[in-house]
Amino acid sequence: MAAKKKRMTQKEKDLNRAWEKEMQEKGLIPPDKKRLNRKKFIDEAVSEWNDRDSDCYIWDFYLMRAVGYMTAQVGRNLNPTPEAVGVAKLLKAAMKLKEFQDKIKSEGREDYTITEEYEYIKEVLKM
Repeated sequence: MAAKKKRMTQKEKDLNRAWEKEMQEKGLIPPDKKRLNRKKFIDEAVSEWNDRDSDCYIWDFYLMRAVGYMTAQVGRNLNPTPEAVGVAKLLKAAMKLKEFQDKIKSEGREDYTITEEYEYIKEVLKM
């Protein structure tokens, strides 16, 4: 059986931080990334998307290319990133919405509630 790894002492952590800062100052490793403000990022992205040039009919092409890039994202150990999973959920939700529309149409209905639509796709959203 392998021995347990010993936890680093505060002194060792401080030494590591100092070494990292020194390497960053020398330009040998990249600087720390600023934490992403998720709400602001989402608001900006939605705003940009809504303000796009709607005369362009090729947006579906660009959107699907972006989806392809996002679903191919992998992290450490080549595992899919949470972002890739989120985009895959988006694709599944879109498929369920189409399925819901087809179901409504086959029933001869034109009206439905948002609650009905949500109930139909919520299993994908809760994954």
